[in-house]
Amino acid sequence: MSLDPADLFASDYASARRAFLRAAETRGARVTSHPLPCRDAETDRELAIDTARLGPAEPASLLVVSSGTHGVEGFSGSALQLLLLAEAPALELPADMALLLVHAVNPWGFAAGRRVNENNVDLNRNFLRHPEDHEPRPDYEALYPHLNPEVLDEEHDRRAAQALAAFARAHGGARIQEVLSVGQHDHPTGLQYGGCAPEPSNLLLRELARAELRGIPRIAWIDVHTGLGPWGEAELITELEPQDPVYARGRAWYGGAFRSTRAGESVSAPLSGVIESGLTEEADPASEFTPFTAEFGTVTADRIFWALRADNWLHHHGTPDSERAQAIRSELLEVFRPADRKWRRALLDVGFEIVRKARAGLAG
Repeated sequence: MSLDPADLFASDYASARRAFLRAAETRGARVTSHPLPCRDAETDRELAIDTARLGPAEPASLLVVSSGTHGVEGFSGSALQLLLLAEAPALELPADMALLLVHAVNPWGFAAGRRVNENNVDLNRNFLRHPEDHEPRPDYEALYPHLNPEVLDEEHDRRAAQALAAFARAHGGARIQEVLSVGQHDHPTGLQYGGCAPEPSNLLLRELARAELRGIPRIAWIDVHTGLGPWGEAELITELEPQDPVYARGRAWYGGAFRSTRAGESVSAPLSGVIESGLTEEADPASEFTPFTAEFGTVTADRIFWALRADNWLHHHGTPDSERAQAIRSELLEVFRPADRKWRRALLDVGFEIVRKARAGLAG
């Protein structure tokens, strides 16, 4: 790869969107923009899910790469999409295969530098039936005062750390990770809120999927995320059981790097309401559909949790224009979009290879 990662990682959502649309036009892709009802909180500019498609209108197979489901994580997914547009010939797509890039599934979070959307909803917990699939989370309720404090200071941090450590000792590390990440639907101002109804991005992405995936025999959908896992390494994650055909295909394409949360193999706990579920519902049942998450590791899970907790506190209880607010925002950005140039190059190198292997799997 000859491109410098500094040229691919944008400084903000608006720059990322402009670069994506410009690169798509240069490559001759079919570009479609899907505006959302919300606006950029800082600039009042339009926010949209943009798509770029290369290849035949009626392909035998389709390779999809989406970015920004978790807002602030979109910087990395967007950079990878720019690389794919710039280096599209190197992918060696067969004549009967199309490439679809879905840019900024959660553009509000991307623009605001937050993981959630305009309604404090984690979109990757929103793709389920509301309210039928909402489950009680008694352990989350018990820890709620420590997860979502109204006051953020050393004393409250110390109490929270003690409570979380006690829970981990009593129930194990895997259980506390699940409690902290699975998703909840009772606290709209809390961490990991999955919403009480389908969010606009959810509905729009489903509509987009119905239109783009219809009638295509073989499809792979890679949703790009950052955070969990060893620094600079990637894991390919499915929420499905090992006996599912998707898991078998993933293992054939990626070997041991393809892992199931349900089997306890993954850096992620089993989650509820993920994008993978919603996309599967919209895909043609007759198609061979292989959706999964590409998770690129950044820092420790512990550091990520404290950054998310502080960001949630700031949004609901803090002073937005304070010096402390800037420090909290900078930390959240660093844990999901590290400034380290080696990390950025690793993400692009590994990410391109992940996409290339999906192309080979679809072609084979």
